[in-house]
Amino acid sequence: MQNDENWDDPSIKDYTDMQKYAFVTQRALDNDYIGYCYRENSEIKIDSGWRFLYGDEDEDYLDNPLNTVTQDLSVVVEWKPKVKDILASRRGLDFEWNPDKEVFEGISEE
Repeated sequence: MQNDENWDDPSIKDYTDMQKYAFVTQRALDNDYIGYCYRENSEIKIDSGWRFLYGDEDEDYLDNPLNTVTQDLSVVVEWKPKVKDILASRRGLDFEWNPDKEVFEGISEE
């Protein structure tokens, strides 16, 4: 991620969701697969809150900034069109890819 302290400047125009960025793990990109994703709250105006992972990354992997890239959400949707089906979901939800149904399904906390 760029280190740009002006990203959250109130004078910056509002972005549409598709212009905002998402974090994608390098493992997901290398394997052309999103097995797990979630949306979290972000204080940064241009961050969509979406995080896309292969699904088996551990904390050590995720803590290394070299293992994650930022991409415009529109680029992620071009890459994996089924992502568009969950983009309107509220923050705080997690999803897994169901290869049998070819959809992202919400994961319930039990």
